[in-house]
Amino acid sequence: MNHPPKNTATKTDSMSSDSLSPIEVIWRCDNAIAINKPSGLATQAPAGIESVESRLIAQLSRQDAYLAFPHRLDRAVSGVLLVALTKRAARLLSGQFASRKTTKHYVAIVQGQAMLDEVWEDYLCKTKGKPRTEVVEQNSEGAKLASTIVRTIDMDANRDQTRLELQPLTGRMHQLRVQTSSRGFPIVGDDLYGGRAIPVEQVKPPLVDRILLHAAKLEFFNPTSGKRESVVASCSF
Repeated sequence: MNHPPKNTATKTDSMSSDSLSPIEVIWRCDNAIAINKPSGLATQAPAGIESVESRLIAQLSRQDAYLAFPHRLDRAVSGVLLVALTKRAARLLSGQFASRKTTKHYVAIVQGQAMLDEVWEDYLCKTKGKPRTEVVEQNSEGAKLASTIVRTIDMDANRDQTRLELQPLTGRMHQLRVQTSSRGFPIVGDDLYGGRAIPVEQVKPPLVDRILLHAAKLEFFNPTSGKRESVVASCSF
């Protein structure tokens, strides 16, 4: 079987073109906003390194104002990201994630073809000395339960790929990436967990510094009104 052609764009090209446009704000209330986070951009980073935080501080003119992140997305992942604009909002939103009062919906394109409608449960542990996670036995030191609802959206036989809807019920490091990979369905573009390169025609514009995993929808309680909100971020694949 012939593998898809590799993406020939450079990281510098993808980041420089993406930096020209403002980050998309897709929801707002009095003390928080939600953005459609670009791929290839860390949520936060040390001073002098571009991040969502540094971009928003400049974009929203908040150099001397409060701005915090009650949750994060991996650098290579795009999608809905909440940003608190007050300490109270940060506390309320962080509490919702900690108590699992939020509902997260992701879309991923994985290698292989499978018709799935099930719940995945694994015990995960951070790999010592490496920025990755692995599946371990339940009684292993540091093991934490990871649960995800999985449903097939569609399959592409020509590319040997499956589009999945993933709803994580827990929030472990790289949870979706390692759970898909450990079952033989690595996310396309995720070379850390065995995924092949993204075909150049599959994402417009083609970006090398991403994986085909997108936080498509987030449900949470408005920190101002208490109303249940459902925020959707458009996906490029």
